[in-house]
Amino acid sequence: MKKKLAKILKDTLDLCFREGYLRRMPIREFVIEIPNNPDHGHFATNLAMALAGGQKGSPWDVAEIIIRHLVDHDHFVLKAEIGGAGFINFTISKGQWYNLLAQVINLRDDYGRSSLGKKEKMMVEFVSANPTGPLHLGHGRGAALGDTLCRILDFSGYDVRREFYINDIGQQVKILGESIYSRWRQFSDPSYPFPSDGYQGDYIQELATEIAKEKKLEGLDPHEAIDLLSELGKDKILREIEEDLADFRVHFDLWYKESDLYSSGKMDHARELIEKRGLLFEEGGALWVRTSSFGDDKDRVIRKKDGQFTYFASDISYHFDKWKRGFNRVINIWGADHHGYITRVKAALAAEGIPGDWLEVLLIQLVKLWEGGAEVKMSKRAARYITLKELVDDVGVDAVRFVFLSKDHTSPLDFDIDLVKRRDSENPVYYVQYAHARVCSLFRKAGKENIHLPEHPGPVLQRLVLDEEIALIRKIAEFPSLIEEIACDLGPHRLTYYLTELASSFHSYYNRHRIVTDDKTLSQARLLLSLGVKIIIRNGLNLLGVNAPEAM
Repeated sequence: MKKKLAKILKDTLDLCFREGYLRRMPIREFVIEIPNNPDHGHFATNLAMALAGGQKGSPWDVAEIIIRHLVDHDHFVLKAEIGGAGFINFTISKGQWYNLLAQVINLRDDYGRSSLGKKEKMMVEFVSANPTGPLHLGHGRGAALGDTLCRILDFSGYDVRREFYINDIGQQVKILGESIYSRWRQFSDPSYPFPSDGYQGDYIQELATEIAKEKKLEGLDPHEAIDLLSELGKDKILREIEEDLADFRVHFDLWYKESDLYSSGKMDHARELIEKRGLLFEEGGALWVRTSSFGDDKDRVIRKKDGQFTYFASDISYHFDKWKRGFNRVINIWGADHHGYITRVKAALAAEGIPGDWLEVLLIQLVKLWEGGAEVKMSKRAARYITLKELVDDVGVDAVRFVFLSKDHTSPLDFDIDLVKRRDSENPVYYVQYAHARVCSLFRKAGKENIHLPEHPGPVLQRLVLDEEIALIRKIAEFPSLIEEIACDLGPHRLTYYLTELASSFHSYYNRHRIVTDDKTLSQARLLLSLGVKIIIRNGLNLLGVNAPEAM
């Protein structure tokens, strides 16, 4: 509906410029929004205010000219009025709302799908947890965000790839092997020391037990045993991560190993490129990149004096490889503790000639778990934390995904376990899913009473005359523009808000009015409206990776 109104306004301006009603000028950006006060119509625009600076008259005068010459051949607009300092408020004719509802019913699963992205090649890299332990809640929040963004971007016409970067070499993998080795040795010698920086948690002991059954470790040189345990432990953890993510309805197009950067020569290629640009220098036996020339607060080491490349060097090479693979845009989802890392990575990419807006980084804030009215205390150092798998097993995938997406990722999130186990309106995911199930129940009831939807819904829809019914259609109509906005601003939490509002409006309508009545035509009209709500809720939940049950 917004697009139709925008087209009318554009055609109107073309006419006004062409005929001299308004002075021709570049059109400043203007907005079409839904007024907070329903008395102000269905849509409002600040177009006249945006134009007034280049015209002879006031915003009010410009608004009068626009209304007087409105190009609306299809009678889309029922009424146009000037409000405030020059806003134009539009009331859309009821017939247009009926047409929109019919379109929703016709398109079904494709309603809201668009070609906004024009098949632009995008990559979203998310989770990328080190294969040294199970996924925690922060990883889960990042997984829900990344997967949902990919679903929405794909739905909006982008060519999206999902990628998980595996840090499968380096000190953290060695420490994993040392930790498993120590636990294995403690089976026969409880006094055997555990590394001061070793990985805590029962999973280390479980890995030691499991690997000891598969491989004969006795008689191996300690260094040889640690190398073997590092490799086997890393692989087992990575398989568990992949399984946990699959259970969480998250899948990746590529699991990209850091070790492949070294074996393929891509590390050297990226270094050579920076060197050709004159941005490498040696100091103190180490090799540095002049990232300070591109906005970083200081230069950064990519190769230490012992000859080992830093993690920063791997990250530079990995992102350069993304660039070489032809992605027009890349989105990374990192933990909030990586905030200071963004500038240096972008500076290094600039040193390779990559534009600063090519990479966008979203930072995930912490998740706090609550149960029984108290916070569940977690400590990474002491390995006291709830894993993603444990939470999913306790409350279900639907609840975890919906709640993880219920708040902007830039804000900390409180996850109330007791709340999402409730089967009432206080539970946000239950409330939305129940609206979908309720519509399904209505159709089962209608079927028993031999009431079926008409083949041509147009005439029947005219029985929808209540303000609440038109308001529901208006809410349904917001879905396509909302999805496109989310594809641009990367804020999928807005979809959970929207679905909650739509479900609330429908529940309220259902509680005030009978849907299946003695009047067959009225019943058909209200069933069509209910079907429209069901389609939007199902499409929205699917984009969130949440089920839309038919019975609850």
